Amino acid sequence: MLKTKPVNELTIDDLKKSPIWEWAIDSEENEEQDETWVRPAETKDFTVELNGSIVLGEAKINNEEPFPIMCSVDMENATVSISSIILYDKEQDEYHAIEDRVKEINFPLLITISLQINEQIRFLNFTANKVDIYKNHLTTNLF
Repeated sequence: MLKTKPVNELTIDDLKKSPIWEWAIDSEENEEQDETWVRPAETKDFTVELNGSIVLGEAKINNEEPFPIMCSVDMENATVSISSIILYDKEQDEYHAIEDRVKEINFPLLITISLQINEQIRFLNFTANKVDIYKNHLTTNLF
């Protein structure tokens, strides 16, 4: 059986092992489980059926080394959107919502996600300015 966990316990290491984590709404593996729990998807191929799932990416901030991130992904036709972006600070071993770190960022912010989508590896590139971060919703095209 797949291991479920509360979304606030999901880690970058979890995403390195399983690149897509979906909401475990229909699973009752644990009696404490509710709608905030996630599980590794049974596939590594992202399709519209997995919209809203959480994936791994990286953000380039202030021309420093890239930070690992996790975010929610949605796809509609040739457009991919990300939201709920969480940065991982390896030095401090802490997770931060990107909107909580906005004062520390020199824009633009560059986010890259490598993901198999409809059986093809895609490199999704997002560029964000301050307004985008406050909306917490970025989009890019597949083609």
